[in-house]
Amino acid sequence: MQRKVFYLLIVCMSLSSLIKGQGFYWGPKAGLTIGLQNWNNTERSPLFSYHANVFIESIDIDYKGSLYAQIGYHTRGSSINVFGINGFRLSDGYKFRNISLQLGAKKRLINEKLSTPYYFFGLRLEYLVSDNLQSFQDRFSQSVSSLFYPIPGFANKIVYGVSIGGGVEFLGSAYVQPAIEFTISPDLSLQYQSPVIPNVISPYDGRTISIPERRIRNVTFEVSLVVRFLREVIYVD
Repeated sequence: MQRKVFYLLIVCMSLSSLIKGQGFYWGPKAGLTIGLQNWNNTERSPLFSYHANVFIESIDIDYKGSLYAQIGYHTRGSSINVFGINGFRLSDGYKFRNISLQLGAKKRLINEKLSTPYYFFGLRLEYLVSDNLQSFQDRFSQSVSSLFYPIPGFANKIVYGVSIGGGVEFLGSAYVQPAIEFTISPDLSLQYQSPVIPNVISPYDGRTISIPERRIRNVTFEVSLVVRFLREVIYVD
């Protein structure tokens, strides 16, 4: 896996050199994140959070397509709502905070209006910076029910996936353009995987049960506000 990360970084640096040689766009992307998770083929409730990226993109004068690279901070996860006896209620979310590196291609569409729609496809590699799984274990440390929540130590540090989306670039000045972008990012690898936990006494009826293997995969929807700054490279004889 470390070798794959190294190769991807080499590709990213090569792409950056190519973009800079032709001039490039660069800027920030930030906005709302809606996180979903698939737990053993069961969908979880959405988690609302945020994300922020910095990107670089090649110039596409002839609408033939461009290449881009971006790095950013993303919160993946899902929410949880638990109602128990004696009025107990838990409303929280499982949060996996990842640094994401993405490389991809973008295609702009010719439009007669003062805006330019586009779509894109990218490959992602992410590194887990932190999560909040320990907080659930601390909250229920005096009860066997803590085993029913994801356990720290089984979250994968490296995950990968794809990102597909589109957006609209709006007419701005010659060097600054705003845009709005919509992205769906399913992970191809697992964010979390824990084995079967046998011989657990159920806190509800006292029976001995086994907690099945947990396999958690992220799917994330994002809405981003984008500001594109043009950096021209002008060659002088």
